[in-house]
Amino acid sequence: MKRLAFLVALLAGCSTTWDPHAPKTVVAGPGGGDVTVGHGQRLRLQLPADSEWHRVEPMIKTVIPAGPREGDSWMFTPVRSGQETLRFESPQASVTYNVTVR
Repeated sequence: MKRLAFLVALLAGCSTTWDPHAPKTVVAGPGGGDVTVGHGQRLRLQLPADSEWHRVEPMIKTVIPAGPREGDSWMFTPVRSGQETLRFESPQASVTYNVTVR
């Protein structure tokens, strides 16, 4: 039994896919709405990949893009506490997220 525990501990220490310091990702679906994210977390917005979406810039930024769009996901990082409305538009639709950063 001790050998098994040692082997499990050894293999866990060798993992390259798990990062204990990686930020938690908060995922918001394609329908918009209210979402809360904390400092040290990431926000992922999932918009349908079949449309050309663009972001309508808000006046006050509580979250900033954390890289380019990947498929149907847009990633954001909180930079200040407060509230922000993120609005995305495509030729067919618009989606609004009311983001609160705590």
